[in-house]
Amino acid sequence: MSQQMSYLPIEVIFEILLRLPVKSIIKFKTVSKSWLSLLSSPQFVNTHLIFSRNNHKNIPPKLLLSTPNQNLSKKIYTLFPALSKTFVRVDLNYLVKSPCCLTRFIGSCDGLICLSVENSLILWNPSTRKWKKLPKEPVFMNQDYCCTYGFGYDEFNDDYKLVLVYSSKIKNIGNNEFKVYSLKTNSWKRIKAFVNGYVYSNSGVLLNGIIHWDSRPHCDFNVDNSKIVYFDLVNEKQGKLDLPSYDENEYVHWDLMSSKESLFGFCHCECQGAVDIWIMKEYGVKESWNKFASVPYYVVPGIFYSPLFMNEDGEVLLRDGERLVLFNIRKNIYKDLQIHILDNTRRRIDMVTYNESLVSPVF
Repeated sequence: MSQQMSYLPIEVIFEILLRLPVKSIIKFKTVSKSWLSLLSSPQFVNTHLIFSRNNHKNIPPKLLLSTPNQNLSKKIYTLFPALSKTFVRVDLNYLVKSPCCLTRFIGSCDGLICLSVENSLILWNPSTRKWKKLPKEPVFMNQDYCCTYGFGYDEFNDDYKLVLVYSSKIKNIGNNEFKVYSLKTNSWKRIKAFVNGYVYSNSGVLLNGIIHWDSRPHCDFNVDNSKIVYFDLVNEKQGKLDLPSYDENEYVHWDLMSSKESLFGFCHCECQGAVDIWIMKEYGVKESWNKFASVPYYVVPGIFYSPLFMNEDGEVLLRDGERLVLFNIRKNIYKDLQIHILDNTRRRIDMVTYNESLVSPVF
């Protein structure tokens, strides 16, 4: 094959290889030194990433699932594609040492997954199996404080950044603290913060280089005063966005999700017994929030949470306890994907979606 390809112009070879999946590209690196150099070049890696983004319809995202079960703690199951039922086991022995370690997904961007393993932060590309352990950033913690993360790409500076948000649950105790890790410099720095409020998201939602968390001014949950705290990865500025208003006496809880260049809000209204799904049509404008679906709890048994992603057919992949549910917003019907992982420790399984790429976690 190498001899046949050698008769083709390098530009044609480049375009052919560009359309191959990551697994095939990794194999073709062994064809010759020239192919290894080509397929490892920043130009090819970046072009392949852009090509995959533009052809996302033909390249569905993958879904990683981990479980805290002792006998499964070293494995993560991969769903190809995210809405099918075909599992492939991925060995994590090279990332973990303990047979009962705890794995938590922080976020994913451009094929890189940021995760916490045994209290260590790791940047990992599951497609290429390359990984990097990040330097630790000491954080003072007690029951009155919350620590959450966000992960994304700074396009202007060509840098991947991890953001740590350290906030208080107590009213009027002060502003949040932001600490930012740069893959380019392999170091942390503190960002002076001016926004306050209790940030209670498990991890931030990335949209157009900005990470978003849902928050409240303090731990008094008797009124609806939810906000979105955001952090811009390019200029490293923070701020707040308004969420749709509800009755001040009504208890609500928000989950955020991004899809198709839009920000979505999933509002759990216990009084109404439903989840309202909102979309922000014009970024940053409160009046542009539009409610386009309201899902009664009886439609999807249990109070579902943690929306993972939404496809163009209006189907939302939701996590409901220890199972996955595919909900069709337009038809108001759900489908149990029959993905159940027994968990004797009564802890939730953890999940994250990602797209295959050649991006290296080692800058």
